[in-house]
This record gives sequence, C-alpha cells and structure tokens, in this order.
Amino acid sequence: MENINKKEKILDAAQEVFFRKSFYEATMDDIAQLSGVKKPTIYYYYPSKIDLASQLVELNIKKLFGKIEEIICHTTDIKQRIKTIVDFYISLLEENSKIFIIMQRIGYDFMQKEDSKKKINELFEKLREKQRKAGNLFGEVVLSSGKRVSGDTFLFSVFASLGRSIFEEISRGRKPQKNDLLAIRDIFIASVK
Repeated sequence: MENINKKEKILDAAQEVFFRKSFYEATMDDIAQLSGVKKPTIYYYYPSKIDLASQLVELNIKKLFGKIEEIICHTTDIKQRIKTIVDFYISLLEENSKIFIIMQRIGYDFMQKEDSKKKINELFEKLREKQRKAGNLFGEVVLSSGKRVSGDTFLFSVFASLGRSIFEEISRGRKPQKNDLLAIRDIFIASVK
C-alpha cells in the first residue's frame, strides 16, 4: 500500500510539474520536492524522466478508453453513444484540462529528441490499440450517405476532430470552447443514420 501511495504522489507531482514546465525544463528534483518523495525512490519506480512521463500519459489513456468502452457497452443507439462519449470527453477536459495540456506538451517535447521519439511512438501505438479496441466494440457505422465505415475509423475521426480543436485553442493560450466541441459532436451525430 505504501508503494502505491508513493507512486501516486510521484505521478501527481509529475503532472503538476509537467503542467508548469516543459518536459525538458522539468527536473526530477522538482518532482521530488513537490511529491515529498526522495529522488532515489523516484528513480527506483521510474528509471528516467521519460519513463515517468510515459507512465503518466499511459495511465490517462487507459482511464479515457476504459470509460469509453463502458459507455459503448451500456448504450445501443449510435447517436446516443456519440453524444455520451463526446460529453464525457468534454467533462474530462473541464474537470482536468491540465492533463490534455500535459499530454500534448509531452508529445511535442518527445518528438524533439531521438531518445524520446521511440517512447512517444510506443505511446501512440498504445493509444491506437486502445482506440481500435473501442472501435471494434463500437461496431460498424452507417453514415447518413449510406456508406459504411468501421467503428475504428469513426472514433478516430471523432477524437482527431476534438483533439485538433483542443490543441488549436491550447496552443494559442486559450481555453477550449465548449460550444465548439459540442458543434463537433453535433456534426458527427448528424453524419450517422
């Protein structure tokens, strides 16, 4: 139990530090100071800052797709599924916008150096795998045009649209606008039969 508590403290502190600073500006000393956990202990659980940041992103990916899979399993109407998934995504953004900023910042920072590019590509592959699994659960989607697309393609499009909108606002130093995200939701709802 103590080990789990220490790991949670470290991850909570890392989230805050990575929110305040870029990945490369943040230090393990910053995380140790904020968490109250000694630096050697942090290195025991996370051999590098890249491993720590990767774990933080991966845990949030698991949470997001765990809830999405739950929504899919408890809804049958396609339009209701889209509404509920996007509404959950928006509420997650409103409750913890920091994590969206951190994930995008870490993704950008990781792409800047060779030693971390491999890690971000591994994380993106895990994200895609979770998305594919959710897409398989979602099932085939019949568009209003009559064309059929896989649930994976459909969910990928929804998340890409939401992510792009969020990224545009955050990169300009603005809070993502709920009405813009709801408009994206409504476009996808209108696109299906």
